[in-house]
Amino acid sequence: MAKAEESGWMNVMVRVGLNACTHPIEYAKVLIQIGHEPLPAYKSRTIFGKEKLFYPSIFSYIRHIKARDGFVGCYNGLVPKLSSNIVSGLVFQRVVEIIPIKDDDRDPDDLSKNEKCIRFVKRTGRETAARCAAILVSQPLHVIAVRTMAQFVGQDGAYTNVFTSAVVIYREEGVLGFFAGLIPRILCDIGALWLSNTLVFCINNYVIEDKDVKTYVTGTVKFLASAMWYPLQVVSTCMSVTGSDLVAAQPPLMPRYASWTECYSQLKSIGCLKRGSTLLWRTYTGPVLMTLAGAPVVPDTMLFAKTKLN
Repeated sequence: MAKAEESGWMNVMVRVGLNACTHPIEYAKVLIQIGHEPLPAYKSRTIFGKEKLFYPSIFSYIRHIKARDGFVGCYNGLVPKLSSNIVSGLVFQRVVEIIPIKDDDRDPDDLSKNEKCIRFVKRTGRETAARCAAILVSQPLHVIAVRTMAQFVGQDGAYTNVFTSAVVIYREEGVLGFFAGLIPRILCDIGALWLSNTLVFCINNYVIEDKDVKTYVTGTVKFLASAMWYPLQVVSTCMSVTGSDLVAAQPPLMPRYASWTECYSQLKSIGCLKRGSTLLWRTYTGPVLMTLAGAPVVPDTMLFAKTKLN
């Protein structure tokens, strides 16, 4: 048990360290997900020679943040984000510990096909419960982190630290404000979990026999599963901001969404469910206007969306 607890703490600290190092990328990604594009799109060609509009890479975006707010400004939202990750990791580990699975240490080769299926369902069910609990408990800190980063858009300054941010959210929206974007976040995480675990189980038990190859299957499948459920991550980020008094959450920058399903439908209608999914070649997929000279111009996509919704 002591080794398990030590391993749990080690996993949490590794995640915290990685998140701290990559925070500027996550910061820019959150701003992209809520639709903030301060840098103009440019015309270029794909690898197949097709002409398209592209946004500058996420690293150009980070340079823009640094130019405006300095090096320290690239780490806005880091404290609540790390707090959320620590709380999430500890809750996850605790739930896993209190839901034991019999015969969990048996070698998979010693199990029958039926026993393997039962173990798969039990383990995935336990992980589902642990992830749901972790997301639920950490959601208030997650909302604070997202809003702290989103205030870059309007330089609101309302979300200065965890405690004052909590007061602002409670004053503006009450207790429910702390759980904005919760449902799509849970659906995204649990959907990707079951999809990836199911595919890995089927591939490793019924398709591939080579143990060396099996080690590469898990990572690849998890990446693909996360990509499939990524649109709900975008929706969750938008819903974490909407309802607040931030400039980024007000029309025309963002419509006032009545529900996460409305947010999903609207983003789908303008082709923005995948924004932030790539770091380098960020293809613009929204509506395009043409000047009299025939040059493409990127309109305010959120203003376009609001007009379309009405």
